[in-house]
Amino acid sequence: MDTHFLDSFSLVQLFFCSMLLMLVFLEAGYRIATRPSASKVKAQTSQVRALMGAALGLTAFMLAFTFAVAQSHYETRMQGMVEEARIARHAFMEADLLTEPQRSQIRDTLKQYITDRVTAQRLVDEHQADDFLALVEESEGMQQRLWQLAVESERSDQSSPSMPTRLAGEPGSYRGYVLALMDIHAQRLQAALMNRIGSVIWIALYLTAALAMLVTGFQAGLTTRRSPVATVALALAFSLVLVLIIDLDRPLMTLFHMDNHVMVDLLEQMKASTSVMAGS
Repeated sequence: MDTHFLDSFSLVQLFFCSMLLMLVFLEAGYRIATRPSASKVKAQTSQVRALMGAALGLTAFMLAFTFAVAQSHYETRMQGMVEEARIARHAFMEADLLTEPQRSQIRDTLKQYITDRVTAQRLVDEHQADDFLALVEESEGMQQRLWQLAVESERSDQSSPSMPTRLAGEPGSYRGYVLALMDIHAQRLQAALMNRIGSVIWIALYLTAALAMLVTGFQAGLTTRRSPVATVALALAFSLVLVLIIDLDRPLMTLFHMDNHVMVDLLEQMKASTSVMAGS
């Protein structure tokens, strides 16, 4: 799961490291400006104030841009989960048109597949990466099982002339839904593990924020006046936003949570449908 260098650190560690970085550069800028050799002419103070505004504005723009990218990654993962639930529901319903024993086997396998999906989300919330990856491998095995059942059903249909058949990849067919289920599974893994904000962007973002703090501290040093409350508040605000973006972009989120009610509801519908079929 640690496909990104930031994933090696906890959210608390990243917050305090970011906070410390901001405060160090603020203090460094202030000390540079308060050296005896530093000239504090009025023209230089005005120039540094303008540069400070530009640096803070640029950093805010980069934060907004990066937050939008991380938000789009999160929405992609959410849409993938909804789409997977839709495909699984259609495959479950399409299985009713097949003959036994494939029909019961397919319905049971799909029900177990969605159960594993619900469990996988719980493991993600609990940061149990190893158990999650094991469950992903098990789900991929069930996809292969669903495809084998589709092949067996195709052969059964071909042996029965009275049974209408559809092409394996035809939209609306059970076999088509199995292929779609495999595709959306690969897309969800891609979105969670590989579709991340690049390391170069993170380095540029932290460097820009640090330089903005340096100029801010330098401007305060030129005036020989600074507010500890304002200094800490500025560093805190930048650190919080940085940590929010990091958490939103990583697969094992801490502050954010993916609502998987669509999967839970689908599982309940599958159980209810199985109970009705058994009762009839």
